[in-house]
Amino acid sequence: MVHEVILFGKRAVPLENRAKTSSSRNRFNTRMRAMADDLEFRRRWKHVSYIELWSDAAIFKYDDGTKWYMNIS
Repeated sequence: MVHEVILFGKRAVPLENRAKTSSSRNRFNTRMRAMADDLEFRRRWKHVSYIELWSDAAIFKYDDGTKWYMNIS
């Protein structure tokens, strides 16, 4: 399985595009740019270890095993 990497701030996190479409990646990139000024998101981002990208959501997996879902549709 080929993994992409997303760079946000100074952190690079592996991303698996399970939707396998460029449109879902484009929507995800747009949503990430919109989150750039969100301080709560930046705090969460420090603990993200892996991201699964689906057609309408991104699943952020944390170091402790918990998950956070972000709607990208």
